[in-house]
Amino acid sequence: MADQAAILEQIKSTQRTMVKELRDAVKSPSFNIPKPALIMFGKESSEGYWRYLEQSGWDLESAIRLLQSAYEWQTKMGPAVAGILKDTFTAMPGCISLRQVGFDKTGRPVLYYCFAQNHVDPSSLTVDVLIAHFAHIAENAGKSNLQANADDVGRKSVLLVDCSGFSQNYLLKPDMLLKVYQTLCLIYPCVLESVMVLNYGQEVLNSWRSVKDSFDGSFGSKFRFVPNTTAAATLSEEFGLELCQWLQAELKLNKDTPLSASQRAFYKKNASHDPRGDPIYVSKYVDRNGYVEGHKPHAGILFGPK
Repeated sequence: MADQAAILEQIKSTQRTMVKELRDAVKSPSFNIPKPALIMFGKESSEGYWRYLEQSGWDLESAIRLLQSAYEWQTKMGPAVAGILKDTFTAMPGCISLRQVGFDKTGRPVLYYCFAQNHVDPSSLTVDVLIAHFAHIAENAGKSNLQANADDVGRKSVLLVDCSGFSQNYLLKPDMLLKVYQTLCLIYPCVLESVMVLNYGQEVLNSWRSVKDSFDGSFGSKFRFVPNTTAAATLSEEFGLELCQWLQAELKLNKDTPLSASQRAFYKKNASHDPRGDPIYVSKYVDRNGYVEGHKPHAGILFGPK
């Protein structure tokens, strides 16, 4: 055990050294990237450098190239994101159900996506809309982290995919899927700790097998398919009481056919069950006047009808 601990500490020490080397390389006169391009989750810290190194397999030159490409994307598309979100979610506040709904027991942000709650076929949306929404969710999830002393990799999120209402029509075309995935790896590398898939059937498994090769191996290994027989125990193990109770209610309601009006309007408060998220997240990050720590919730909440 002592040898194993020493090896792990040596690995961490090497990684910290590489973070410093990347920081120094990026700030050298020969590297033409202004400081704002290095800000992630509202501030500049070693976390951003750590993520680009992790995404690059801890290869310094690859991480530098990735950062350069990220800056080029930010320069070209970054200014347009806010406008894309406002225009899209004012017209279609429920077009994409992916949203933050709470935190796990360690304080990591928990994201939730349900096929049944999408108002449109996601493949009918443009790549720019999909990227803008996913980037908005990733950025703001990181800002909401509840861990008191989040370390360099502490802001990774947990994604729950509820397959209720799943249809082949809701799958992105392979070229769209690849472009969205590659761009998100570029601008928000390594934001997911794990992906938990719930309420799935054989059709979902077949679809996953058909697309998983589009992702790198490290991302594919994050997926965890949870059978219905063990779902309740798994949720209880991973999440606190408030989120666990919220998820159990949300999952049950989203199985209804047809889906109720209140669940379709997941961006609006509802008295009997609030589909925007659990009470802790909603009270701190959604219902307050002025958003905490710069965090902003789902764009449908921001721009849709109240």
